[in-house]
Amino acid sequence: MKKIFFVLIILAVLTCGISASFASEHVNNTTDLNKAVEQAHAENKSIMLLFDQKGCYYCDELKEKTLSNPDVISKLNEGYITVIIDINEQPKVASKYKVFGTPTAIFLDSNQKQMGKIEGYVDANEFLNALKGI
Repeated sequence: MKKIFFVLIILAVLTCGISASFASEHVNNTTDLNKAVEQAHAENKSIMLLFDQKGCYYCDELKEKTLSNPDVISKLNEGYITVIIDINEQPKVASKYKVFGTPTAIFLDSNQKQMGKIEGYVDANEFLNALKGI
């Protein structure tokens, strides 16, 4: 009886550990630009603004394919605070950064100075190569 109880506890612990590791395999993001700026200052990171909109096929492709790539996830999570901005819900922010189409990724330093821009869908390799130049 003790062996069965012990095995059940071990399985429960392993299951929780596996769930936790899957949960961290995504790009951490927020929709609050002000919060992201504060966090970028505190953590000495840059900011990636990802402009998208509902019903945008290539936005979905970018999120599902490019931003789910383990190398992209690692690079963004270690060096950037990612902010997802729907251009229809926050048109002033889109206008400020001269975003006219989606998807568009704008890269800012922690003082909100633009460092780079990726317009349209790119695969993971193109995305990582673009990050090298930023």
